[in-house]
Amino acid sequence: MQLTSICLKNFQCFKDSGQIPIYNMSIFVGENDSGKTSILQALDYFLNNNTIPSTFFHVIGDDIHKICEIQLTFIPLNETDIPEEYIVNNEVVLKKEFVLNDTDNVESRIYVKKILFERDELNQIESLKAPALKDLYEEFNLSGYTKVPDAQEVIRNYTNENIDNFEIRSDWAEVKWKDIAEFLPLFEYYGSSDYSNPQNIIKNTLNSVYRTFFYDSDEVGNLVLKEELALKKDEIEKELDQKIEDELKDKINSVIGKVENIGGDYTIDFAAGFNLSNINVDYGNGFHPIDNIGEGSRKRLCLAIMEWDREIRSQKSYRRVIRGYDEPDSSLDYRAQKEMFYVLKNMSEDASNAVQPIICTHSISMIDRAPANIIGHIINENGVSRVEHLEEDEDSIVKDFLDGISEISGITNSSIFFERCFLIIEGMTEYNALPLLYRKYYERSMPEDGVVLINLEGNSSWDKTLKLFNQNKSKATIMFLDNDTNTDSSVKNITKQSLKQIGIGEEFLNNIVYVGEKEFEDVFSNEIICRCLNEYWPKIDNEKWTEEQIERLRDDDKFSESLKDMIGRYKTESGAAIDYLKKPEFGKYIADTVSKDEISEIDDLKKLFNKINEIVN
Repeated sequence: MQLTSICLKNFQCFKDSGQIPIYNMSIFVGENDSGKTSILQALDYFLNNNTIPSTFFHVIGDDIHKICEIQLTFIPLNETDIPEEYIVNNEVVLKKEFVLNDTDNVESRIYVKKILFERDELNQIESLKAPALKDLYEEFNLSGYTKVPDAQEVIRNYTNENIDNFEIRSDWAEVKWKDIAEFLPLFEYYGSSDYSNPQNIIKNTLNSVYRTFFYDSDEVGNLVLKEELALKKDEIEKELDQKIEDELKDKINSVIGKVENIGGDYTIDFAAGFNLSNINVDYGNGFHPIDNIGEGSRKRLCLAIMEWDREIRSQKSYRRVIRGYDEPDSSLDYRAQKEMFYVLKNMSEDASNAVQPIICTHSISMIDRAPANIIGHIINENGVSRVEHLEEDEDSIVKDFLDGISEISGITNSSIFFERCFLIIEGMTEYNALPLLYRKYYERSMPEDGVVLINLEGNSSWDKTLKLFNQNKSKATIMFLDNDTNTDSSVKNITKQSLKQIGIGEEFLNNIVYVGEKEFEDVFSNEIICRCLNEYWPKIDNEKWTEEQIERLRDDDKFSESLKDMIGRYKTESGAAIDYLKKPEFGKYIADTVSKDEISEIDDLKKLFNKINEIVN
């Protein structure tokens, strides 16, 4: 089964979280103590069947809520994922309820949303005595009554097979852990200290391999206990039940009086005996425990182990695993964070791996690379946390989202710390063109090199933006500006003198690259521009734009505006079915047109890219 949501009520800082969506891979961001770790802890306490401590109940002031709840929703991936009786509206919904009693002890029960009979006795067949069972046998025209356990099974099968003949409802029903444990995903928690302890990851992977010796894969890839072990399990359970129900009951009755029933709630897992004591590595000087290698090597080793884990899981069906990664950025360097993100992303997208990662992080390198819709922003106000998600996945909305969490996610500080180079430009032509030109020049993208492109166009707070980068990352920030901005007559007037007046320092000013005779568009040769226009704004009747036409525009005050006017006039006069030239599109298409060799012949671009490369390296 695959986890699709979690709901927390009165659990730590969550009073009522509502349904928190969980995806193939999920990322949660938020300030310290906002509740990121609480989500992972809730999964750990539920899926590993532990009871929470009394300190985990939601507290506001002196008000302690004494009932808390963890609710998980799954979707079955195939028909044999879980018994059909637990599936309601194609979902499996479970909740674990914890109650804090007057002596500060915590009691817990597990419930499943289930199709129930309106007749309560049909929901409690396992507790019915012989007289009640015989009455049901007679009512349902069943024959061959033998003993209580067999009669219970016969009636249970009859009601399930004839469910349409009964009045039913959907409601919570208490279940025992052993009734659902084998159908649930495993949960593995990795805290910040675990990333420097690769042996734990190896242990979890080998444990999955070890389990396959006790389980077979059915026709749809689910793990089912091997037949001979299933028979042995039944035999053990019957023997344990007999010891409890008969012999223990007699002993208790002899001491404290009559006890009608007693039963055990236990789980038998043949695969639970695996333990890994050590992993040894030989670097040429004999074997040494893996924990004795350097801290940096252990961190890098984790990534290799995760790749190995992904390959292992792709070779055979394994039980599904939910993995919680709590702030991996606290122990992995910048490059390792990026590599880890893509390892987890690839793992989550490969159905054969059966791994569902959940990452709680401050790492902007992870946040920036994730689809916005899988990011949950946890906000804590007055001691109560909530989770916000984005529903759209458009660039502008993503940027608005990141702006909204800048104060607490580290985008104003952590981002400046982690990312390598910040390229500030002041127009959409450059914004569209430079990433494509950069990829052609270096055969890799700006994000791959940690280059962040920041467009000042339309930014009313551009001075605050420049101050921010001047204060925090002056050595790693480049400004790429039209040459005509560096004149007193310019409307923008972003001169070195005006920048000094708002507090920009010399180190920052030394990383300004001015482009073109007047502007970015005029650095391209007449031949390149003609090639671009003939491809994307073609004339009719096989006519071509000529270099002479382009050359005549270069004497005008604003080359790019004259270029737009020329295309507009031609469209109007000729009726050509072409679009008006707009600077953003021109930026993209001119970048599509130019070759790597031609880029290297444009001094201003080469100067810019070399400066970026110096900073990146």
